[in-house]
This record gives sequence, structure tokens and C-alpha cells, in this order.
Amino acid sequence: MAKTRVESAIHSQCCRRSVAGKGEALGRSRGSLGTKIIGVCDAAGRLVDFLLVPGQAHELAPSLTLLRRLPQAPSWALADMACDAAEFRSEVRAMGGIPVVPSRKGAKDPQPCPAYIYRHRNLIERCWSRLKERRAVATRYDKTTTCYAAGIAIAASLDWIKALIK
Repeated sequence: MAKTRVESAIHSQCCRRSVAGKGEALGRSRGSLGTKIIGVCDAAGRLVDFLLVPGQAHELAPSLTLLRRLPQAPSWALADMACDAAEFRSEVRAMGGIPVVPSRKGAKDPQPCPAYIYRHRNLIERCWSRLKERRAVATRYDKTTTCYAAGIAIAASLDWIKALIK
């Protein structure tokens, strides 16, 4: 599980009012309109599923939704500190997996995070890097969530095809 942040490229004031409505996954973050992409990758670092949320939204609820949508339980669920919650860990354990999430610095009950597994988290960061090579994914020019999600799905499909050709 990981997230990436994308700023919207819609600049006119009238478009902001109409686009920033409910359901368009646009929200204020760091002063401008933005969207977060929360995604799940396979062991090879290819995007399997994703959700779009507004820029100011927390990643925990969409991460749990993505976990529940997986066709089979993962043996390891790697996530960043944003998913350091008992709810996330219990959901992964209920599915039969092992949560690999580093605890926050000030955690009252720090949970173990095997470093030999967590180091593979760079696979999803490299996945975001490959997807953001496409300008339409890196900067959200699309007005609607549906169009933007379609662009991400096409970029992810091309990433899968590229991996199959090798």
C-alpha cells in the first residue's frame, strides 16, 4: 500500500468551483487543489488496484478498502507509517497476512517491522515513478475523476504490457 500526491492543473476560478465538488477527488493540500492516488502493487511492483481521494484525506480508510478488494490474501502487507493503526494490522491478520508497517516514533505500543521485508517497499515507489513518467498521470489535467482514473489505468496497463514483453 502506498500513496502518491498529484496537483491539479486546473487554474481558472470557475473551473475550481465546478470541479472541486463532491466525488471529483480534489481537495486542498499544501495550498492548491490536489489528488492522492492510493494503490496496491504485486510482488513485481506493478499496480494492481488503486483509489483516488482528495488531497487532504487520510490514507487509512482507502487502504482498508483496497485490502478488502484483493482477490486473495497477501502473505505480507507492506505499508508506510500512515497505515500504522490497529485497525489496519488487525484487518491484515484477519486475512491471514503479516502486516509490515513501521510504528511512529512516539507510539505507546510499537509493533515489530521486519527490515528484510520492509526494504522491498521501494517496488511501489518505483511503480509510482514509472506511472508518473506519463504527463497525464503526473499532473492532473482531467476535470473528472473518471477520466483521470482511466488515464492511470491505461498507464498501469502499459506498465504491465511492458513487463510481459521483457
